[in-house]
Amino acid sequence: MAKIKGTDIYVEVNTGTQQTPTWTKVGGQGDATLTRSVGTIDVTDKDSAGWEEALIGNRTAELEFDAFLIEDDAGFEALETAFEDGTEVDLRLTTPTQTYRGKFILTEFPIEAPKDDSATISFTLKANGAITKAPRT
Repeated sequence: MAKIKGTDIYVEVNTGTQQTPTWTKVGGQGDATLTRSVGTIDVTDKDSAGWEEALIGNRTAELEFDAFLIEDDAGFEALETAFEDGTEVDLRLTTPTQTYRGKFILTEFPIEAPKDDSATISFTLKANGAITKAPRT
């Protein structure tokens, strides 16, 4: 299996419909991190011999990425509109061979405007349901 460069992985937002998606890259994207995690349910009791015991709980995912601030970028506009309207977005993280897709809620997106550098924006999104993995088409 070949190693993958980070520059070959993109965040795309569906600017079409659920039935006919139109995948639009978020312009000026830099780093991206998809964190998948699982919670635990504590089932420790007096018979646990001093060791914590747990059951596997619910899974969740969070997507964080940053980009240069390009206000007329269609991907940025779709995310900003979802935030303003209080709606979820259909996103996917694409690698050269796979897609990780799900519905996300935009929880944070600070705009950073340093006096001696370019303006950037960061996005933090929480999955709203399952993340699916499929071969990239």
